[in-house]
Amino acid sequence: MVFERIQKQTHTIADKIVFVSYDRFTTRFEIKSEEEVIYSSLVLLPIKKPKILINNQQFILSIFWLILWKSQLVNTDGVVVKELLYRRRKKSIGLLIYFALISSVKIGIGLVA
Repeated sequence: MVFERIQKQTHTIADKIVFVSYDRFTTRFEIKSEEEVIYSSLVLLPIKKPKILINNQQFILSIFWLILWKSQLVNTDGVVVKELLYRRRKKSIGLLIYFALISSVKIGIGLVA
């Protein structure tokens, strides 16, 4: 498995192609279109809900990273994109399962010994 510093994914939102990226070293989360940077910020707090405009439509970007990664785009009609960075979500679920298994093995060994 290769370490990937910048995780990227593309989406079509409001008839516009949008590029979403997350830099794991600087914790910078960016949403760009072909012409402009729509949103760029450091993700330091575990919960973020900024309002952004894409093609003159207002969306709420919801980022949650405390235990599991979750980044979604919501407008007044509901959830537009369920997960902006699917690979990041998948890795966080895998890491949580790994820690749960290792912890249960440690507890089991501690009870037997």
